[in-house]
Parts: sequence; structure tokens; C-alpha cells
Amino acid sequence: MKKRIARIAAVLCAGMMTVSLAACSGEPAGGRQTAGEGKGASTNGDEIVVGCVVPLTGSLAAFGHGDQEMRDYAVAQINDKGGIKIDDKDKKIKIVYADSESDATKASEAASKLIESENIDVMITSHTNDTTIPVAAACERAGVPCLSVDTPDDAWANEGPYTYCFHAGFNTENELNCFKDAWDKVENSNKKIGLLYANDVEGQELSGAMKEFAKENGYTLIDPGSYTAGATDYTSIINKLKSEQCDIVCGVMVTPDFATFYSQMKSSGYMPKVCTVAKATLFAADVNAVGANGVGDGVVSEVWWTPSHPYTSSISGQTSKEIGDVWMELTGDDYAPATAGYDYANIEILYDVLSRAGTSDAQAIIKAAAETDLDSVIGPINFNEDHVSIQPLVTGQWCYEDGKWVQNIIANTQVPDVPITADIKFLK
Repeated sequence: MKKRIARIAAVLCAGMMTVSLAACSGEPAGGRQTAGEGKGASTNGDEIVVGCVVPLTGSLAAFGHGDQEMRDYAVAQINDKGGIKIDDKDKKIKIVYADSESDATKASEAASKLIESENIDVMITSHTNDTTIPVAAACERAGVPCLSVDTPDDAWANEGPYTYCFHAGFNTENELNCFKDAWDKVENSNKKIGLLYANDVEGQELSGAMKEFAKENGYTLIDPGSYTAGATDYTSIINKLKSEQCDIVCGVMVTPDFATFYSQMKSSGYMPKVCTVAKATLFAADVNAVGANGVGDGVVSEVWWTPSHPYTSSISGQTSKEIGDVWMELTGDDYAPATAGYDYANIEILYDVLSRAGTSDAQAIIKAAAETDLDSVIGPINFNEDHVSIQPLVTGQWCYEDGKWVQNIIANTQVPDVPITADIKFLK
């Protein structure tokens, strides 16, 4: 293991051309273009400069954990092969990172700063629509191509139409079908679903979609109304769900809100049989935040990617398992989360698009992006007319076993080649 880590470190040191925004200074080498024209051919010499905005601090920091290590690893693989042929030159990729601080306004400001002061040729970004949507808006205004991943397609696309931005993630239909796979396992269910959602973009998207989805699939939706993000008292919502005796709870929340809600629900004496909440419980650290000694045991979440997915890297040919192993070696974690595959795939998409464009000219890059047909570590990437590529999901359940969190795969309808690792267990 130590030898393998040393080899990875050597690759990173030898091939990596990445820097932090905080470490960069100086005037841009070229002028900013208008959105109508797009950014012209690069003036960045032997480098193709890529901006990257992600949440490294704040309430969404769990999404950004390991982000730089994984992306830098993929970039090193490309640079060690000689980089990319851009404008008739072999160019290395340099990533300039910026922290969104888990705030939509800060994400927009970070993107604008990268565009204005770092002369970036392309932007990449990920980790919740509080990041990808404002970053996309900044890139559209500036005429800079942006390739984003891993957040709900629908909410992102609704802020379009886009000219310069493309996105690969799951959509609400895939997410709800993933949750339905868990709901359908409840025996003798009253088929009542209690809805949880904040008054934000993702909350409104989910609540709107749930009304029709529940009806079409024979479920009754109980909607206690939205809450304000950051709320500390969910008594009225819990009382409504309790009075209706909802067997299922479904929603989309950020981790701090869910932790507060779940602990209050558990204290109320009411507990559904299945709790499926998007976004809030993607990582072991998230369910651990719900409470000590496994309070969140049994919570179900969507799973974007696992090391068991049947896909390989378009850069190196590595399997999903090998990518997951690299993540654990780079971060020291004892499991590879869904973000590991998506962080790596963000670089795969970047590499594929730039290689086919053969230039840093924005118009050529967006044309190449529109024609993407890539088999990546997260599956096939093909952007539709809304500039989104819809990726599949599987269904996971967090179980607290021997003092550790394990995410079991309990349904695999959308990716049958991912093995099911356990039967669902119901909440008590």
C-alpha cells in the first residue's frame, strides 16, 4: 500500500500543473471577451488554464472533500502523456481552484474572479446547484465554456438556455425512480409520502415533480409546505407527517437541516418506515452528523456512482474499482464516495472536449462539447438539446455496523450490473 501511495504521489508531483487561486497573482495575459463572441484563442503559452469552483469550506464542504486530489490525479495522467494538442502546441493542463464557501453568491464571485484575473480558457465545477448554477451564469456572461457535473440536471437546465455551459448529472425522474425502488419494498404500506423541501431551487424542483410522480405510481403525497433553509424548528412539519402516519418521508435537504429535522422527528416518537432524502446523506460524514452512535441508521439516499459500477476511465482504462482505490489512497478514507467518480469524470469530459476541439477558442470548444459521445467512468456522456447528459442512479442505505458506517446498495434498477449488497431494513 505504501509503495502504491508513493507512486501516486510521484505522478502528482511530476505531472500536476495545478494551483490555488489564493496563490495566484498578476494581471491577466489576455482580455475578457463578450458573451456574444466567446473567449478567443488562448494567450497562456504552453498551458491550457482551467478554472475550478467547488465548495471547500462551509456546509457543503463534504462535497469538496478530496476534490482537488482526484482531479489533480486525472490531470497528472493527461500531462504525463504530453498534455493536449491545442492550437498546434502540446499544452499541459493547469487548474486554478477557487472556494465557493458553500454559498451561491460566493460561487458567482469566485467564478468571476477566475475569469477576470486568471485568464482561464475553460471552467469546470461541481457539487450542488448552489455552485453549478451561479458559476454557469458567470461563464455565460463572459463567454467562457463551462463543463459541470454531479448536480440535478433539471434545476440546472431550468436556469438556461445555455450557450457556453454543459452539464452531466442525474435528473429528478432518475432520482425519484431510485427512491421508489425503496418505497416499493415496504410491505402493507399505506403509501403516504411526507414531503420535505426548502424554498430553494432544488426544493421547488423536487416538490413540483413529486406531485405528479406520486400520483402516477399510486402514492398519496402529504405536503406540509416548504421550510426556510437553515430552520431550527421542524415541529409543524413533523406533526403533520405524524398525524397522517406517513410510512415514507421523501425530500431534498442540506445536511445541517436534515440533521436537525431527523433528530427532532426521532424525539417526537414518530418514525416512518423509509426515509429517502436527497443531497443530505450522500457521505458517511453526513449521516454521522445526524447524531452519535448511529442515530441515522437506515436512512436511504441516491447513489450516483460506486467503485462497483461497470465503467472504465477514458483517460487510463482504469476500472471504477481502481479509481475508487486511488481515491482512498489519496485521501486516507476507508471508502470511495460518489463524488470520487464524478470528480474524475469532470476531467475526462474536459480532456475529451478539448482534444476534439483542438483549440482554446470558445466557439470550437462548445461545438465539440455539443458533439460529445464519451464512455466515461460514470457511464456514457451525451449532451442533449438542453446541454445536459442524464446519468443513472442506484439506491443506497446507510447502516451503522460495529461502530462504522456502511452504505449498502439495496436496488440497482438503473444500473443492473452494480451488485446489490443487502436487503432494505426499515426504520423503527
